[in-house]
Amino acid sequence: MPGPDFPTGGLIMGNLGILEAYRTGKGRIVVRGKTDIELLDSRTKRSAIIIKEIPHQTNKSALVEKIAKLVENKKE
Repeated sequence: MPGPDFPTGGLIMGNLGILEAYRTGKGRIVVRGKTDIELLDSRTKRSAIIIKEIPHQTNKSALVEKIAKLVENKKE
């Protein structure tokens, strides 16, 4: 079933929102960004999460701030 095409990409989680939108004209579609995990150093087994695409209308600066807070909390 064809769904919406988002200009910045992302993955649609489930199809119930799309079905509801086709049936009633309204629906909630949950979209996640696309990520990859890359190994940075094989000796220390350090890896990084690489964000390839973010969902439409996601504020990039707010996303960076949230990631920074998560990193800060992890160090404590």
